[in-house]
Amino acid sequence: MTKKNILEKLGLIELREEVNPEGEEVKETVVEEKVAPTVPVTPAPPVMPQPEVKREQHSEIEEKLDVLIESYEKNKFLSIEEIYRNKNLDKDVKQSIFIAEVFMKALPENLPIDIKKKSALNILDASGLKKEELLNDAYIRIDALNTVLEETVAKTAELKEKNESSIRELEERIEMLKRNIEERNAFEEKQSSVIEYEIQRVINIVDGIK
Repeated sequence: MTKKNILEKLGLIELREEVNPEGEEVKETVVEEKVAPTVPVTPAPPVMPQPEVKREQHSEIEEKLDVLIESYEKNKFLSIEEIYRNKNLDKDVKQSIFIAEVFMKALPENLPIDIKKKSALNILDASGLKKEELLNDAYIRIDALNTVLEETVAKTAELKEKNESSIRELEERIEMLKRNIEERNAFEEKQSSVIEYEIQRVINIVDGIK
C-alpha cells in the first residue's frame, strides 16, 4: 500500500487501490474529493435610519398648541377666585385688602363715615397691618380684573366681527343661489317651449301624411 500524500492526510481526497484481472498492476484512483462545507454568511440587516422630527416642525406644533390653549383660555369663563389665583393673589384674607372690609363690617352701621373710616384705620394699626401694603394689594387686584375684562371685551368684538363677516358672505351666497334658480327656471321655460313647438310641428306633419 502506497504512502498517503498530504492531501489524503488532510482528508481532502480519498485514494482507493484497484487490481486488474491479471493481477499485474495496482492503480490508485481518486474516489472522492472531500471539500469542507462552507457556511453561508448571512449579511447583517441594514440599519434603518430613525425618523427625526425637525426642530422647525416641532416648533411649529408647539406654536399651534399655544394658539389653541390661548384661544381656549380666552373663551373660558373665569370666576373671581380663578382670576386671583392666576395672578397669585389667592392669599390669606389677613394679608389682603379684604381684611379692611372685615374690620369695617364689624363696626356699627350707624357710625358716621368719617368716624367709621378712622376706626377701621385704628384697628389696622393695632393689628400691625400697613395701609400702603393693603392699598397696593387692592391696586394689583383691580389691574388683574381689568385685564381679564379688557380681554373679554376684545375677544367678543373679534368674534362678532368674524361671525358678521361670515353672515355677510352667506347672505351673498344665498342671493347668488336664488339668482341661479331664477335663471334656471327661465332657461327651462325657454327650452321647453322650443321643444314642445317642434314636437307639435312633427306631429302635424305626421297627421298630414297618414
